[in-house]
Amino acid sequence: MSSRGQTMLATVLRGLRSRALLTTGSVLLTALAIGAAVLGPIFQVAVTNSYYVTRLEEAPNPLTGLTWHYQPATSYDGTPAAARERAARIVEAREAGPFTDAQPQLVTDRFDALKGEAQLLAREDACSHLEIEGRCPTEPDEVLMLVGDLDFTGLEIGDEAELGPAGTKTVVGAYRLPESESDFWFEPQRLASVPRTFDDVTFEVTPYEPAPLIVTPEAFDELPPSQWEVLVDRRLDVPPDTSTEDLREAMAAAARLEGPSEPVAGGTLVGDSINDLPAIAAETRQEQQIARTSIAPAVFALVLVALALLLRLLMSAAELRLPELALASLRGLPRRRMWGLGLSEPVAVLALSVPVGVVIGVTLSLVLVRWWLVPGLPLPLPGESVVAALLVLVAAFGVSVLAVGLVLRSSLSEQLTGVRRPHATGRVSLIIQLVLVAGALSVLSAKLSVSRPGRPDVTDLLLPVLLAVVAGLAATHVTARLAGWWTRARPRTRSLPAFVAARAISRRMEGTLVILPVTAAIAVCVFGAGVHESAAQWRASVAATTAPAGEVWSSPLTLDETVELTHELDPDGRSLMAATTISTLGPTYVVVDAPRLEQVGVWPDQWTPGAGVAQVADELSLDATVPTFTGRRVSLTVDNRAQVEGELNAGLQVVRLGERAHSVFLGPFPKGRSTRSVEVPFCRRGCRLDAITLGGPATSRTGLNGVIRVTGIGVDGQRLEGGIEGAGWDVAPDASDADMIRSVQTRGGAISVDVGTGESDGVVQLAAGALRGGLPVVRGVDAPASAPKGSFGETSATEFETRAALVGQSVPFLGPSGSMIDYGTLTTDRVIYRQKAPVYVLARTDTPDAVTQALRDRGLSVSTTLADVQRTLDQGAYALALRLYAVVALLVLLMALAGLFVSTAVQMPARRRDAASLRVVGVPRRSVMSAVVRELAVVLGGTAIAGLAAGTLAQYVVLRTVTLGVVESITTPALVAAVDWQRLVVLSAAAALLFGAVALVSAALTVRGARGSTLRESAR
Repeated sequence: MSSRGQTMLATVLRGLRSRALLTTGSVLLTALAIGAAVLGPIFQVAVTNSYYVTRLEEAPNPLTGLTWHYQPATSYDGTPAAARERAARIVEAREAGPFTDAQPQLVTDRFDALKGEAQLLAREDACSHLEIEGRCPTEPDEVLMLVGDLDFTGLEIGDEAELGPAGTKTVVGAYRLPESESDFWFEPQRLASVPRTFDDVTFEVTPYEPAPLIVTPEAFDELPPSQWEVLVDRRLDVPPDTSTEDLREAMAAAARLEGPSEPVAGGTLVGDSINDLPAIAAETRQEQQIARTSIAPAVFALVLVALALLLRLLMSAAELRLPELALASLRGLPRRRMWGLGLSEPVAVLALSVPVGVVIGVTLSLVLVRWWLVPGLPLPLPGESVVAALLVLVAAFGVSVLAVGLVLRSSLSEQLTGVRRPHATGRVSLIIQLVLVAGALSVLSAKLSVSRPGRPDVTDLLLPVLLAVVAGLAATHVTARLAGWWTRARPRTRSLPAFVAARAISRRMEGTLVILPVTAAIAVCVFGAGVHESAAQWRASVAATTAPAGEVWSSPLTLDETVELTHELDPDGRSLMAATTISTLGPTYVVVDAPRLEQVGVWPDQWTPGAGVAQVADELSLDATVPTFTGRRVSLTVDNRAQVEGELNAGLQVVRLGERAHSVFLGPFPKGRSTRSVEVPFCRRGCRLDAITLGGPATSRTGLNGVIRVTGIGVDGQRLEGGIEGAGWDVAPDASDADMIRSVQTRGGAISVDVGTGESDGVVQLAAGALRGGLPVVRGVDAPASAPKGSFGETSATEFETRAALVGQSVPFLGPSGSMIDYGTLTTDRVIYRQKAPVYVLARTDTPDAVTQALRDRGLSVSTTLADVQRTLDQGAYALALRLYAVVALLVLLMALAGLFVSTAVQMPARRRDAASLRVVGVPRRSVMSAVVRELAVVLGGTAIAGLAAGTLAQYVVLRTVTLGVVESITTPALVAAVDWQRLVVLSAAAALLFGAVALVSAALTVRGARGSTLRESAR
């Protein structure tokens, strides 16, 4: 190395050491910018890989695996056990993709037995994967039955069961399927019984199907090959290093499965699958795009703030070198050598920052991948990380050139004094600022004009950065201008500390330059924290829509039977709640057992702001208590004061929970007071009295005019408590002759009906529960109104009118497009026909084991859980990208604080000189400290206000124009674009506390070192 090079190196090292604080800060900021550039592409690829691993792992086996049916030929002369092994070998030889070993099992066709259509099943080691009462079959004439089927068929362990073509077999045990063994059985629903169903519309009957009877393979030896087959399953194998190539192989295998049956050795092989891998692949591509468009702006924001702070620190370092540069200028150093001298230290800083930044980026990537993503996921190292790091390094070098250029353009007098004063904004700087303002305003206006939310794009997450820069520029100019106006407009004698503070702000460029980067940091931090929290709330809302309780069980029973089951197993309503959906000519409704909603359901606060789940349940429930009773005979006492043509009769609609409504008739009731009774043997275990009809037989036309009073309702000779008073008797909502009734009043223990018509259909319809005015519902914000009264539909004899008791952002299962109604309100005096919609039991996660076991015994199975849905949503690309925004917000805040600390420390000598000058001329110590505190309070206060405002505005604008994920359908609740003012107040208080502490500490340190000797040291 030449002597000139050695001299330059020594000068650089001496300068870096003498300005160690600035050097350390600059290296840290540059390293963070490079680390962010390395982190972005790595995290983007890792997020996509993690998403499809999680998505494939949590998808049901039938949607990702493969299934074949091996049907032996009629001439097959081997054993069924040999056919099972042959089928497994054939299947494994055909497909070598990313699937587990074949899982073969012998099954028979359905045959008439056990009050329905039964089936035998034999599988190797089956009993080891079941919970068994009794023992496992060991002989061909022994079977194992599902526990619930034993109860339904009336059989017990040890009994013999007649199984049609399979002969008579002994029941040696009963089994249950543990949740942990769902993979072994591939599709748990195969081991569930299906109850007999009746379609009210098509009148089709589906017979009862008990769960498969577990037998030994030898039990199939007695059956001809035409009555059994081999079912072969292969699950998708999803290790953490699953790649997109593995997914393509699995998709190709699934496509080949859709071909026709194919002859193989000893029989034919038929593929049978509902594989949904193409849809999962499409979702993966969407997630990749979202990862690119959401992670890149997060990294860009971090890099931009780091570069802004780096510019500030490099300018401070260059300004401290003003005397050195002035001396070189006086010695006649050429312009090129001056640039070399000026860039020597920044280039050295960049050289030190590169390895540190790479280590930070890779380490942070490894930590985030191990912390957030699928365990064991390999750490990708894409080439884009190298390119991004080089681009950041080039940008950092550009910032260094800019900082040095600003100093070298200073006049020689400024270089000699070492102090730069404010000057007019240059033309280039002004143009850049105007372009930034115009860009921010154009993006902001474009976002505000959007009417419907869409997918997030670069502009959504670039907006906070633009607003932050504009807010920082505005705060810088406004603070400096206001300070200058204050010094000119206010008499100096009124408040010396205020005057000194304002003069320092207007004249000390170093103090106001810190506003821009710190404002940008605060804005990005506020935006990142706000969007992260809002997205978490939105995902919780989506999860609660899909899984409205801790566990969601699929029920093979009807809605009425499921409600009865939940009341039987959980009479206090603390753990279980039945639910289903019904379609009408108007809206689609989710039906819930509303009195249990508060204890069992999950109801996010943003669904019905201001109305908690208890109020929601209360609004949906009946306004009065429908009478219930237990007994064998019901009596009705009527005081007939009306003019009746013909006989006056009465009908009662009595409902036994879990059964269809029963109609019983009493009468005739002559003029005056009389009592009639009727047998109701089906009410020995409890019934509900929904409705009373008064009039003639349905086949006649009866004239009614006057008052009819129901003075008593009795059960087994005793007056029914609550039968009249508190029951809310009123005109039935679906009454065909509602206009013939003048009034219905309940007083003095009697129901008085004033009828004013001549000819009618002969029926006065009264319903309990105070249902007049439409059935109360929680209507989704996008749900249609109810169909007109009297129109025909498939859910009931007539459509029902509803009224919106509350409007919700979402309702369970249906989201904003549906409405929610109470089961008790809907079924009072109304028959709901069975639809093909699934029926659910919603259960708490802490439901007692005995209750969940009873649900399994009745054929119910867990279809999903809230935790599973939430976990799937949290593993989405956008959700993980927003986690990265939380990290970015934290890093930006730390960088801002570090930059503020370094900037304050660099300004300390100049502040001490100013303070010493004031102390020398007799200004009190308290006034000097007050002036410093006021100066910093104004600067940092303006910074905090500008940053909070820019971040909050960006958050509001972005949230109202995007959907935070790929789960987009009419059942997906919208994102609530509300600003959390409580969080904003907390952030403001934290900023005030932090910046106030900085101001006080800086003021104390400034005054502490402000002595006359300070001026003498500066003079030397």
